[in-house]
Amino acid sequence: MSELQTQASPPAEADLRREAPPLNEKAFYLEEFYGKALLFALIPPAGQRLSDLDSLARAMRELVRNQTRCILIAAEDVLPRVLRKIGRIAPRHPPPIFDPTRGLRSRPYPPDSAVTQIWRVLRAGRIAVAGARTSNAEDLTVFAQELASRLDVFKLVLLDRQGGLTEPDGTRDSFVQMRQIGRLARRERSRLRRVMLRAAMRALKGGVNSVNLASPRNVYEELFSFVGTGTLFTAAAYGSVKSIALEDFEEAEAMIKRGQDEGLLLTRTDEEIDRILPSCFGYRVADEHLAGICSLLTEPYHRERAGELTALYTLTRFQGEGVGAELVHEILKEARERKLRYVFACTSEEHAARFFKRLKFRKVRPADVPAAKWRDYNRERIKRLSIFRFDFDARAN
Repeated sequence: MSELQTQASPPAEADLRREAPPLNEKAFYLEEFYGKALLFALIPPAGQRLSDLDSLARAMRELVRNQTRCILIAAEDVLPRVLRKIGRIAPRHPPPIFDPTRGLRSRPYPPDSAVTQIWRVLRAGRIAVAGARTSNAEDLTVFAQELASRLDVFKLVLLDRQGGLTEPDGTRDSFVQMRQIGRLARRERSRLRRVMLRAAMRALKGGVNSVNLASPRNVYEELFSFVGTGTLFTAAAYGSVKSIALEDFEEAEAMIKRGQDEGLLLTRTDEEIDRILPSCFGYRVADEHLAGICSLLTEPYHRERAGELTALYTLTRFQGEGVGAELVHEILKEARERKLRYVFACTSEEHAARFFKRLKFRKVRPADVPAAKWRDYNRERIKRLSIFRFDFDARAN
């Protein structure tokens, strides 16, 4: 957002530039899932058509190669299609069949015997396929959630043909925190969808790290892309903000260059990027990957005790979910601790200008920020900028 590109800077000499490592979306998520367990539930009528299973089979092959344990629960009558579709990675032994009504009102549920059967299959391989003796979508949803909680899996994936949640205006709810689920359930007209929302809440309360609600036809993109296709439920905010470490520099550089390629960040030379990396803060997803970055640049403005917010960028799936605001709030906290008088940001995009206004930045003139900012700066570009400033000392205006 900060200083979004409206006119590209002159390119540097080709032989002087280095290629940033690609920001591989699939690798981003495979690393997050490595060594963990995911439980997939095909909610009837999902799975009755082979076309429902293509994306799921592709995702499960990737996960098994990644040393991720996969558990798939489906109605008993669709198991032959499922096993045929996943092919060589299917377990060698016949899938266990569970009765969701058995032991429903007792604890632990599902009973120990069910957990034992799942473990025996997983011990022989990295994938377990099991059937539920029901075609009732609500019963299967509840059983899958209870099993996910009992096994304490990393992620529960509910596969429903309707896909993720949407707002009344048709926009997709990419992220939902647990505290929001009750409101969404009250507005939901479908009884089955209300059951799914309550199941997501119970799974999160039961220790499951996250829950995805997605269409089976799009589950691969839901799990392995920054854009996503469904809804991700988490107990709280999906990540946290802190300054990046040296080992994060390549990932942050790749993210900056991705933002430049998308036209969302001002084009910078490698040398310019190098100068802002040490001052970058990152929004880290699940304590593993960067989902957003922003730099607090202070060295050029030390005489004025000022800082510049620059290179603010969020991966597509995380846009509109408060990641940018969390980055800025944490940076403002850091700026206070450094006893800065103010921070400022420049942008040529209207949506970015509205973002800074929402965060209580005030619009100022070029003369209201350090003169060093404008040294060798394109004068015509300055005219197109909106400049925002946040003061920590009310007397420093």
